[in-house]
Amino acid sequence: MIDQRSGAAPAVRLAGLRKVFGSGDGAVVAVDSVDLDVGDGEFFAMLGPSGSGKTTVLRMIAGFETPTAGRIHLGGRDVTADPPFDRDVNTVFQDYALFPHMSVLDNVAYGLMVKGVGKSARRSRAREALATMRLAGMDDRRPGQLSGGQRQRVALARALVNHPKVLLLDEPLGALDLKLREQMQVELKSLQREVGVTFLFVTHDQEEALTMSDRIAVFNDGGVEQVGTPTEVYEHPATPFVAGFVGTSNLISGTASGELLGEEGTFSIRPEKITLRPGEAVEGSADAAEREVVAAGEVQEVVYAGPSTRYVVRLDAGPELVALQQNTGSASGRSAAPRGSRVRLGFARENVYRVRGATREEGTT
Repeated sequence: MIDQRSGAAPAVRLAGLRKVFGSGDGAVVAVDSVDLDVGDGEFFAMLGPSGSGKTTVLRMIAGFETPTAGRIHLGGRDVTADPPFDRDVNTVFQDYALFPHMSVLDNVAYGLMVKGVGKSARRSRAREALATMRLAGMDDRRPGQLSGGQRQRVALARALVNHPKVLLLDEPLGALDLKLREQMQVELKSLQREVGVTFLFVTHDQEEALTMSDRIAVFNDGGVEQVGTPTEVYEHPATPFVAGFVGTSNLISGTASGELLGEEGTFSIRPEKITLRPGEAVEGSADAAEREVVAAGEVQEVVYAGPSTRYVVRLDAGPELVALQQNTGSASGRSAAPRGSRVRLGFARENVYRVRGATREEGTT
């Protein structure tokens, strides 16, 4: 049970974790043979679409669901059969579950009261937790008097005041508006560094996972498709699903990969790695062809998105690729390549990544 990199037991270890709801012909496999290690003090995200199994895994770690098979270890201790109150974890839910009739201070101190901590000690610890969340002086307010971001920080203070080994977060930013969510992403990551607690974070938001996490596990159909740092998962997707779900990716395969790249297989290229220029592709030197792929096509769609413009281009070689161009030029609003125009796309070969085990058709995901 030892992490070979640090010499210590991981904060969370999942071994062959499986969860089946129902039985017989109506059985549903929600989680299928998941193996994961989360390091001590790590900000770890479980990312995936609805129904991928990530929340069920979180609930099994918390003790709210019992695994059908497999083991759960926290800090080297097998807690698979332990009840929720006997596990060194706390959970922050999307709705925060604050008591509306209690003050902020009493909300934060509630868990300590349940554990039998004396009134003076629990109020002192609750004030320290609120100060950590930059909520000092708000002790007597009610949750209804707080902003969405403040309520989220109260929920975090209540979860952290017990000094859990692991903090489980089930899409805690999902109820916030875009601006506040972006602000809280930065604050939450900064907070995690300050307190040093292992954060296990469930989200379906790819940008959120990339922004906040040390490592990401990408879930699909009850299993884990890839585990890696945000850079590894984004730049080197292991499967077509990861390539398409984590950001936008162009997949090139079949005869098109042979014609464009000189070898068959399935390859991924991100839209921002592609340059777009008006006109037809021109013949270049052999050295240039070794470094860059240039292909002609026709613009099918132009989508203006403020800072950037997305161009959907159907290549003469067959596949439809998306190119993302930053809007750094004229503010006139005119597209550099209107729909129906001929263009040439170029991308460096070093930015093309082979996707292993791919079976899907070429195209954009």
